[in-house]
Amino acid sequence: MKKLFVLASAMLMCYAGMASIPTNVSPNAKGEGIICKKISIGTKNARMVLLNDEKLVMPLDQLESYQLGNTLFEKKELFSDGKPTGRFAYMQLVKTKDGMSLYKKVVTNPEIVNPGEIRYEYFIYKGDKLYLAANGKALPNVLNFFGLKWSYE
Repeated sequence: MKKLFVLASAMLMCYAGMASIPTNVSPNAKGEGIICKKISIGTKNARMVLLNDEKLVMPLDQLESYQLGNTLFEKKELFSDGKPTGRFAYMQLVKTKDGMSLYKKVVTNPEIVNPGEIRYEYFIYKGDKLYLAANGKALPNVLNFFGLKWSYE
């Protein structure tokens, strides 16, 4: 009976340890961008390897942007029918022009026959507001406006 009690106590302490907030979270990183070598974004936290090989875990609500190599990713609010959804996604900043920014978001669809197939969605933001979801027939014109070449991939 004592062994069972000790085993149950040990299991509860292990479970409580997994649920606690990671100790290497940077509390003052809200609004700051992070430059990293590697990043893994989960449902609540981002795990990063910084340029100095330091490992960092940060809650997603504190991570506004990050740079991976020469690519900048910013957290942008998603819109549906022109209205904010309250959901956010990290999008790659492609180019800016005349106060507008073109972002690319990777979309994976688990229902596609080829699970490795990736498609992209493009969005134009003016500040924090969505200006245009540039997909379909409008995309070549949008890319042309930003001075980018269109190619069918």
